[in-house]
Amino acid sequence: MDYSDLLRGFKRYCLIERGMTPRNYFYIVRCLKMLSNYSKTENVKKLNEGVIREFLSDMSQQRAWAPKTYRLYLQNFSSFFKWCLKIRAVEKNPCEKIEKPKLPKRLPRCLSKEQSLNILSAVCWHPWRYSFEKARNEAMITMFLFTGLRLQELLNLKISDVNLETCEMFVKEGKGRKDRIVPIHPRLAIVLRGYEQECKKRNKFSMWYFTGIHSDKPLNAKATREICRKVSVTSGVKFTPHMLRHTFARLSIDADLNLFKLKEIMGHSDVSTTQIYLSVSTEGIKRSFNNLSLI
Repeated sequence: MDYSDLLRGFKRYCLIERGMTPRNYFYIVRCLKMLSNYSKTENVKKLNEGVIREFLSDMSQQRAWAPKTYRLYLQNFSSFFKWCLKIRAVEKNPCEKIEKPKLPKRLPRCLSKEQSLNILSAVCWHPWRYSFEKARNEAMITMFLFTGLRLQELLNLKISDVNLETCEMFVKEGKGRKDRIVPIHPRLAIVLRGYEQECKKRNKFSMWYFTGIHSDKPLNAKATREICRKVSVTSGVKFTPHMLRHTFARLSIDADLNLFKLKEIMGHSDVSTTQIYLSVSTEGIKRSFNNLSLI
């Protein structure tokens, strides 16, 4: 049986039974198409362990794949063939015996507290064209630094998700389609109130929290990265939205925030993911070490 004949059932399995996002489903299909083109066959029984090993090896060399990319392709193939095994389209999962390469243990790139303050100062002093633009960009950068939201989570926020009365924001379907509630820091609340007042002055009544200057449509990722680039130039500190997320985690641990509480705020599925920030948090370690009675 050809893999293309199975895609309808596999799509239903991914999107409904597994609750996978359409984006992840289409990425798996794209990987399967690459494997099919490489091996010149769509027959799932001919896409065996040897073919998959050869494909992964050749692609790794030709495209200089990082170990993470190799693992991702292997994982996508395995997800498809596990399903094929369930419906008895194949007799075994050809990916089962293929080992994943080890990932290098890289620390997340974070900014220092001083660099973060420079960024917050720069976003205020940058010559933005409109007062709304200034208020929005300041609110956005401050939100990244005080909540650790992912880029798409921030852009998906609606007016109804941000409650300044209770100082909480509702993040709907973050990574892994998980909802969570994120506390709003008092310093962030001040900035957000200023932004919301500016929205009212300009009669901005969009359902989205962060919008374009001349439209009620949500701000997009490209525009957000461009704002960060401009602030990077003004502040002299090069950063990305995701670096601000890492920075929030590091500064929170430096301030002795409980690791399990930080896990919930950041939307991690496992505390082991949050633990990596212990390696880049120096202030908390220094304080604990200086309080030791060694001799």
